[in-house]
Amino acid sequence: MKKGNDSLNEEKAGAVVQLFDCNCMVGKRADRPEGEPWSLDQLKQDMAYYRISQALVFHATSRDYDPATGNREIVDLVSGSDELLPIWCVLPPGSGEMPESETFVRDMLDNGVKAVISFPRLHTYSLASWSMGKLLSVLERCRIPMLLPFQQFDWNDVYTLCHEHPYLPVITTGINYRQLRYLLPLWQTNRNLYVDSSWFSAADLIPFLKDKGCLGQLLFGTNYPVYTPAAAVSTITYADVDMDIKKLVGGGNLRELIRNIRME
Repeated sequence: MKKGNDSLNEEKAGAVVQLFDCNCMVGKRADRPEGEPWSLDQLKQDMAYYRISQALVFHATSRDYDPATGNREIVDLVSGSDELLPIWCVLPPGSGEMPESETFVRDMLDNGVKAVISFPRLHTYSLASWSMGKLLSVLERCRIPMLLPFQQFDWNDVYTLCHEHPYLPVITTGINYRQLRYLLPLWQTNRNLYVDSSWFSAADLIPFLKDKGCLGQLLFGTNYPVYTPAAAVSTITYADVDMDIKKLVGGGNLRELIRNIRME
């Protein structure tokens, strides 16, 4: 990954704020451009460079080939690591490709998995209750966060999901500031809706969300390796806010979600 002018000094936020990335991927993705980093070692090197302390990580195999295979691979890769925590990819329980919901979530918790990710359009299924309801209810009961990448949903899906499962943390990823006209009304009634910062960079974004009372809904995320971490790190580094707010957005909000997971 080319860094060049992306280099950040140690005194900047990454060295003070314990950055916790909610959205990383390892493995060779199907649409990977030449030179894109993909290995676990490269991820660790880039995390060290950008002063990222921890990350939630899923495997590209889960997205591009087979979720069950990718789920096993990510657990094997990060087993025993305190800095890298696995994400599992989900499919509808009724498709018969994964264990029934209770067993699936129990296996997740036994393997230290801290979040799931859903690709309903890529994997051709619905988020509606008739398709995903059983699994979503178990995830909600255990307070396990679910990542939803942009272009995998429409905002009506998100409203229904958050409304029907109010204790399920739903993290939309890879969206930009133009989606604020969707987000701000949704946040008025759905405080279980979160957004990562990977593509959500804009001048004065953090002060703006602070004024709107929505700082608790913003999570640090890079969408590595699709994006360089520089933009997401810089959004926090150069925000004109107090350090306690940088710590909240940089990792505090996500750590609170992880602490709230119920080991049932």
